[in-house]
Amino acid sequence: PDLKPFFAGTYFPPTDRYGRPGFKRLLTEIAAAYATQRQKIEQMTASLVRSLEEMTNASSTAITLDKSVVQSAANDLLKGFDKVNGGFGGAPKFPHPSELSFLLNVFSQTKDPIILEVVEHSLKSMARGGIYDQLGGGFHRYSTDARWLVPHFEKMLYDNAMLAVTYSEAYQVTKNESYREVVRETLDFMIREMQYTRGGFYSSLDADSEGEEGKFYVWHKSEIDELLGDDSDVYCSYFNITEQGNFESSTNIPHITSASDASKAISNLNGEEFDRIIDKQEQILMAGRSKRTRPTTDDKILTSWNGLAISGLSKGYQITRDNKYRDAALKAATFIRDSLYENGQLIHSYRLGKRSEGLFLEDYAYLTRGLIDLYEVVYDYEWIEFASQLATDATRLFSNYNGDLFLTPAGQDDHFMRPKDVTDGALPAPGSILIQSLLKVADITGNKEFRKQAEKSIAAVSNTIVRAPSGMTSAATALGYLDADKIELILVGEKDRESFLDEVYGSYIPNRVTVVSDKGDEDIALLQGRQSNGKTVAYVCRNLTCKLPAETPEELRRQLAEITTGL
Repeated sequence: PDLKPFFAGTYFPPTDRYGRPGFKRLLTEIAAAYATQRQKIEQMTASLVRSLEEMTNASSTAITLDKSVVQSAANDLLKGFDKVNGGFGGAPKFPHPSELSFLLNVFSQTKDPIILEVVEHSLKSMARGGIYDQLGGGFHRYSTDARWLVPHFEKMLYDNAMLAVTYSEAYQVTKNESYREVVRETLDFMIREMQYTRGGFYSSLDADSEGEEGKFYVWHKSEIDELLGDDSDVYCSYFNITEQGNFESSTNIPHITSASDASKAISNLNGEEFDRIIDKQEQILMAGRSKRTRPTTDDKILTSWNGLAISGLSKGYQITRDNKYRDAALKAATFIRDSLYENGQLIHSYRLGKRSEGLFLEDYAYLTRGLIDLYEVVYDYEWIEFASQLATDATRLFSNYNGDLFLTPAGQDDHFMRPKDVTDGALPAPGSILIQSLLKVADITGNKEFRKQAEKSIAAVSNTIVRAPSGMTSAATALGYLDADKIELILVGEKDRESFLDEVYGSYIPNRVTVVSDKGDEDIALLQGRQSNGKTVAYVCRNLTCKLPAETPEELRRQLAEITTGL
């Protein structure tokens, strides 16, 4: 009754299964224990609350940090790397996009080939596995085994949004076309199956249909044979489809292995011909799959996850230059601004015209980052102004004098203590993402107060970064940005601008900010003193010290190569 906990867990099925108690049984047993062991439970509660308070206070004790912490986080992650299957740890295995993006960031600084190998092996293994929907694109939530074959078939917006970012970054680093294809297919899935007509994105697709997990996604070989006819063997060989199957009831989860590569090599078809056949077969199978009973859509629209989706779409646009991704990102941001931002406050969720109550750090943090990423592809400064307003509001609502970032505002009567979660999980720690965004907005706008707040908030989690670096990769990314040289890319002018942007978008420079203007010399710090008569000119700067203006895309490419080598 006083809101203080005495029992906790992460997941309970509706009824007893998976070796876990069902939620209904759990409730009756908790009620019985509370009635018969009240004194013991109150003692447990007091002890638990004491421990939580001590943990919270200890994590706020600031200590001095340096760049070695970033390397420590990378080293800790590498210890958990699965050298055989890619990814980290064993079953169940999650994608960990934040950690993989962090490692790419570290690679950009160190050029350590082992780090890039870890990232690439993980990304390739996931994209070839059953956790990836080989037919319709997009990732399922996690793999129940260590080799990415059998997923939990739920599809989450946040997973796909963040993985689109990571695969986009991997493409920028390696120019491996398969990564760009994964980004396309993933974003196409999001737009096709998860976007609300007014612009926002739904939360998830259920794992089950017709009462069976995965039924929408798996195949009996006979079904594929019937749809593809004489050419069925090409598809079945490549995607490992057999009569015996690899899932329940002799069904198959399509996936790619070394046997797939061998079947492609001996097919007597050149690569382009083989790919054309597979593409045509996939269209036929998609049409057949569309006639099945679809998994239920969780159609609530969460502001926080939509912020992640805006980032994924914006990054995807950069490497594909396909306008539909930029348009979808802009439409989502516009929907949130117009429908989920009222009286100067962000609304957490929306469904069928109903809006939730309560303010949450994750909404402000993830959306602010999404708006910064959006600005880099639409060049409309109003989105930076909106991001600046959200950053200002977030520090007022969720921070204290010490720089701590809490999940909710102070003074709420539905909490026994103000919640704070600084470590990354399936989603990155909201506070760490806000710190990253504060630093970028500070560099774009010249607002030094944002940087001061970011420095305070980094100090507030410094103790935890040192104690558990691999659980703090988002904070370590912010720390790396804080300590690294800043790269400012300023483009002024309209003529041939897209060719200049091709060079910017094709480069992986994680510690950069980009400002684009038609004429320049606007009331924006990075544009002051820079003008154009229409022809695009690019300025490549390090810590506000700029090279000579690049007047051609080729010269910009050369300068970017120099500056990335220097990173």
